[in-house]
Amino acid sequence: EQHKKIYDRLKMLIDYLGAIIIGIFFVITFPFFAIAIKIDSRGPLFYKQKRIGKLGKTFTIIKYRTMKALNKDGSAETAGPQFANKKDDRITFIGRLLRKTRIDEIPQFINILCQDMSMIGPRPERPEFVNNLKQVMPYYSLRHLIKPGITGWGQIKHGYTKNMQENLRKLEYDLYYIKNRGPLLDLIIILKTINIVAKFGGR
Repeated sequence: EQHKKIYDRLKMLIDYLGAIIIGIFFVITFPFFAIAIKIDSRGPLFYKQKRIGKLGKTFTIIKYRTMKALNKDGSAETAGPQFANKKDDRITFIGRLLRKTRIDEIPQFINILCQDMSMIGPRPERPEFVNNLKQVMPYYSLRHLIKPGITGWGQIKHGYTKNMQENLRKLEYDLYYIKNRGPLLDLIIILKTINIVAKFGGR
């Protein structure tokens, strides 16, 4: 549809502007978060992980590390890929604060500038989980029609997912966004995201 094409081009410009604003915040606050993370636990400042993006492309997402570094790569997994639980004991004290305010997602402005992500869209999932979800629900791949986002309709409506069943329910919201995406829905998502952050309601 023509209006969708116009909207997608406008959204690309907004993504760049948003990434620059987030990048400025990152530069200003980085020393404080870096010191806090290092004092709280051993391991790297950032955590990098493979995720599935638009059209099934694999990219590396960047986040502040919020879990204990139990492996050499800084990951917290010792028994293969697994969903994190809300009260996961692998999450550090500072990591929990970063998650509640969603500040752990701030480094993803780099992913936006690299055109792997958008400000708004379905949250990118790990390849291992995507392969399993596609077997359970073949049309799961439809969520990869657009770029994944730092925040999204599925993220604010369903929030935290700790298993396959919840991830599939969240898919309904993601597909709703893909079909109905536009300036008004994006504005609602941004305002709701700000409200969640203000109330320390992140996962």
